Amino acid sequence: MKKIIVENVKNVLMFNSTERVWQLPFFMALGVGMVLSVGAYYERIDLGLIAMIGVMAFLYVPNTPMYHRMAVVMCCSFGITLCFLLGLLTHLLPLLSPFLIAFVAATSSILVRYYDIGTPGYFFFVFACLLGAFSPFELKDYIFLTGIVCIGTMVANLIAFLYSLCVIYFFKNSLAKPIPPRGYLGFNIIVVDSVIMGTFVGFAVVLGAFLELERSYWVAVSCTAIMQGITLNSVWIKQIQRILGTALGVIFAWWLLGIEFNPFLFVLLMMFLVFMTEFVVTRNYALGMVFVTPYVTYLAEASSLMELNKDLIIRARLEDVAIGSVLGLLGGLVIHKPYLRKPFDKIAHHIFKVKF
Repeated sequence: MKKIIVENVKNVLMFNSTERVWQLPFFMALGVGMVLSVGAYYERIDLGLIAMIGVMAFLYVPNTPMYHRMAVVMCCSFGITLCFLLGLLTHLLPLLSPFLIAFVAATSSILVRYYDIGTPGYFFFVFACLLGAFSPFELKDYIFLTGIVCIGTMVANLIAFLYSLCVIYFFKNSLAKPIPPRGYLGFNIIVVDSVIMGTFVGFAVVLGAFLELERSYWVAVSCTAIMQGITLNSVWIKQIQRILGTALGVIFAWWLLGIEFNPFLFVLLMMFLVFMTEFVVTRNYALGMVFVTPYVTYLAEASSLMELNKDLIIRARLEDVAIGSVLGLLGGLVIHKPYLRKPFDKIAHHIFKVKF
């Protein structure tokens, strides 16, 4: 038992090797700085934060030939924009929101796995949908807000192009690899796992609403992130890292939320948080969570940026992350235990008649 505990502690604290080059977090921070600077110039930093949702499409850029890189980022840009719009439309039929979010989680996971897009997986598609679904926007602004996200995706494509030129032809430290074959992961991993993930993400939305949590979307966000573990052990490690990193991150976020930044300093702060997140998250997930917690908190509260109650936000964030992480662990258990996934296997084979 002691040996197992020591091994798990090592896994939680260890720094992993990574193929991610420093130019990726640099260009990601540059893209965030671009949209936030425009928002700050027009004194609408909240719109800059919404545009950041679209900029996240840049993170899907693969290490493949230039034409394939750009095609992937463009497709992910469309997907993130569509998911955000679908999230907004749930305000018209609130009772259907868990089913729609579950559908978005399942289908985005299927597509990401079928095309082997890799990190960050289906996370930002679900995140965009959740932000649209739980932010108190007015109906008349839906098209306008979707356009703002589209502007963010345009920036994502621009920096993806510049990043690719930089790492392929200038620094030559992230050379193009062959395009991965489609569907080679198999039906069980691509479809059955995705159906399980969608089910648990949808249930997380229902659970958050049932418990009447103040920021219930964090339950679904945490569940979404945890269930991406490759093995049951990695799901368990990722859960510990997320809870530990978030606990430290909320202290950091609580301190930052108590400071009134002028627009220029706020832009620099967000660029720093994004850069550090993308630089360390593949090396140590817990450390990445320390930096991602403040910037995602600002992002999620874009619609009420001028009315932030830091104590309320932080307390709600801790409660929801703890519940969502446990739910994600249960979902990971179902994915990795054959006798638990059997019902989902039957459902998936009944719905999808095609085997990859």
